[in-house]
Amino acid sequence: MKAKPTPQSAPVPPPPPVATAAPRAIQAPVTAPPNPLRWRFLLVLLLVGIAGGGVWYFAGRDTPPEPPFPDGITDAEVRQTFEAARAKLLESPRDGAAWGEYGTVLLANLFHKEAVVCFLEAEKRSPDDPRWPFARAQVALKRDPENALALLETAADKAKNNPKYKQAFSLTLAETLLERGETDRAAALFADHLTPPDPERAEYGLGLVAVSRGDREAATAHFLAAVHHRACRKQATSQLARLARVRGDVAAAKQYEAEAANLNQDPPWPDPYLDRLVTLLVGTRGRDRRIELLERDDRIPEALALYLAAIREQKTSKALTGAGVNLARLGRYDEAITHLREAVQVDPKDTNAQHTLALVAFTKWEKVAVADPYAAELAGGFREVMTHARTAAELKPDHYKALLFWGLALKYLGEPKAAIDPLQRGLTVAPENFDLQLGLGQVLAATGDRAGAKARFLTAKRLNGNDPRPDAELRKLGE
Repeated sequence: MKAKPTPQSAPVPPPPPVATAAPRAIQAPVTAPPNPLRWRFLLVLLLVGIAGGGVWYFAGRDTPPEPPFPDGITDAEVRQTFEAARAKLLESPRDGAAWGEYGTVLLANLFHKEAVVCFLEAEKRSPDDPRWPFARAQVALKRDPENALALLETAADKAKNNPKYKQAFSLTLAETLLERGETDRAAALFADHLTPPDPERAEYGLGLVAVSRGDREAATAHFLAAVHHRACRKQATSQLARLARVRGDVAAAKQYEAEAANLNQDPPWPDPYLDRLVTLLVGTRGRDRRIELLERDDRIPEALALYLAAIREQKTSKALTGAGVNLARLGRYDEAITHLREAVQVDPKDTNAQHTLALVAFTKWEKVAVADPYAAELAGGFREVMTHARTAAELKPDHYKALLFWGLALKYLGEPKAAIDPLQRGLTVAPENFDLQLGLGQVLAATGDRAGAKARFLTAKRLNGNDPRPDAELRKLGE
């Protein structure tokens, strides 16, 4: 029996597909087309906002400080000057030069603390300007010397390309270095500035360098090159006198010493920044400083104008004397004598006024005597000289110039014996004075003391070999 075939398993049909909803197509949102004007407006708003925020941020960080104003100012002119200068700064409070200018006004009038505040702000806002560290150095030289040198170095470095300030700032640095013993650095700076406007300042500095190094020959050469500058005439002459004594040239030493004794104190070296300070100083002190600068520069009519203005405000002995001196310098002797007479009336104990009247009157009457030895007014003129010179000498017994004019007036009055005493007293104070030696010789000769006269004339000749008068007097004696 045939076995039945085993039936194979029938394939399992897949489950019928589950009916689902047909997917919907994804569609982009419907929007209006872009409006270019709107986008531009939004962009402008964004930029304005950023800019405004930046301005607000930086303005907040760069808010200028309140400009200082000194307390306790009682002088109306000073207060008005400061108020005007401060108001000008407030017009441009972010301008470094404006801060520096206000600081300069304060510095000129000696308000140092407030000035330094302004200079610091000026340096921050105008970092390349050499004036502001130089101005701070002027304060530091008096109040903070340890930091003064660094400030001067900064100023000199910033002034390298500034012809107006370069020489003055560099030479101030050189002089400070020399004072502190940094000779080589000082010498290099001096050597770099043997050029206009003031090569004599560098020459004088190199002379001091040579003295410190013991090079007397070089020192003498440098001082001779500087000796005619008005700002170092007395100092250079004194240095030449010392050098002459060291090398044993006593005659030259005495001549230089006599010249130095007759010279006024040297004024400051010209400096474009410091000279401007003088013009900004107000009140009585400011006028005095301006006059000093004008006289230094031989601007006599301008100095006279300031004295005359002071006299209109108040007739002081000082102002009247100053006007008299400058009138005499202009050759206006009668006007000068009128002012000087009033000066001694205002203050009879003013030694300078008494002596100056004697000097100016003597200058006038000596010129008259040369032109007409028999002029009727001579006796009265020289008697006035004698009176005021004697008063000055009584007020100040060591005033050898007053003693000189006292004696010379007596000589012209025909009283040589009386003239001997004041002239001898003058020589006890200033034995190397040429005019005293010559004058005493003349009155000794007039009294018949030929030996004494000869000795004085020879001494005068030694003191000033270029003056022909001692030889002329010696010839009169038959020598």
